[in-house]
Amino acid sequence: MNEMEELGRLWADTPEPGAHDLAASRAALMSAIARPGGRGALARPRGRGVLALPGAFLRTRRVGLAGAMTAALTAGILAAQVGLGGSDPGNPLAAPPADAQTLLKLAARAAAEQPDMVPPRGQYVHTRRLTQRSLFTADEAGTPQYTDVLVLVNEERWEAADVGKPWLSREQAVSATGSAPRNRWDHGVEDTVYEPAACPGQPAYARLRSWPTDPARVRAKILADTGPDPLRMWSSLQGLVAESVVRPSLSAALYEVAAGLDGIVLIPDTVDVAGRPGLAVGMDQGDGTRSDLIFDKRTYRYLGERTVNTRDRKARLPLGEVIERKGTANGTAVLTVEVVPGLPEVSPNASRMQIPC
Repeated sequence: MNEMEELGRLWADTPEPGAHDLAASRAALMSAIARPGGRGALARPRGRGVLALPGAFLRTRRVGLAGAMTAALTAGILAAQVGLGGSDPGNPLAAPPADAQTLLKLAARAAAEQPDMVPPRGQYVHTRRLTQRSLFTADEAGTPQYTDVLVLVNEERWEAADVGKPWLSREQAVSATGSAPRNRWDHGVEDTVYEPAACPGQPAYARLRSWPTDPARVRAKILADTGPDPLRMWSSLQGLVAESVVRPSLSAALYEVAAGLDGIVLIPDTVDVAGRPGLAVGMDQGDGTRSDLIFDKRTYRYLGERTVNTRDRKARLPLGEVIERKGTANGTAVLTVEVVPGLPEVSPNASRMQIPC
């Protein structure tokens, strides 16, 4: 038997790749889409009778046979060596964490190893994210439609490091799945400029740079705002984690606090909105949804968040009542965080809002 026949026999036994085999390819594609200058960014429909809510995952297609073979061989190597390194963020062959508390401890250690970003005065923190949204609109009779439409949104934000400076939010539609025509979800670039008022609100970096990084003190600050209810604390932590991506030392403390909450569970083998493989920690919200924090499967660094419907549930919208299906996931993936010298050129039809006091 020649080498080509032997290779053909090997490929014939290779199974079709699953979601995890495709995750890396999908992540690369989404990152390419979202790069400045490409078709990255997404629209928040305003004044068009449409309500967009954070949404779920993209579907992927089968990759080539050579890619499937590589994934199968890699899986075999990992299976042979798993557990050799223990739960070590620096070891890609480490055994996965056994529970939510362990994952959060590993995430805290990974965050603590990252330097805080300290933007100089006059500069801006630029964040790029992908958000998945469910789209609902109404027909001529006012009946909600298109409950199956999932829209991918590229969101960018430029926040001043200083209080009293304007900041910019930008969204643009990237893609959608489902039965809605393109003009229902793609409205081009939508800029919103937030301008200082008489008593300007502090941007995220300015508000969080004075927070302590000791977990006990961070927990005390959250308790003072939410009380001891674990669900309220979890909700507060999710928002703080999303805002503290520029300050990993604070993120590490937040994960330590989250690890002490009752009701958190580990969700293994998931992907974020950008298709990156991850592990999640979640908490049941008591309303048919579960809210998750997602971490990289190998490095345990924060990837993003999502809300998953754990059952079919009714939702009341301005358009009326709709049914949100079990398994639908709304979410956001953080792509990049960087310091830039100023705001980009703003769209001529940008909306302008006063920063609330």
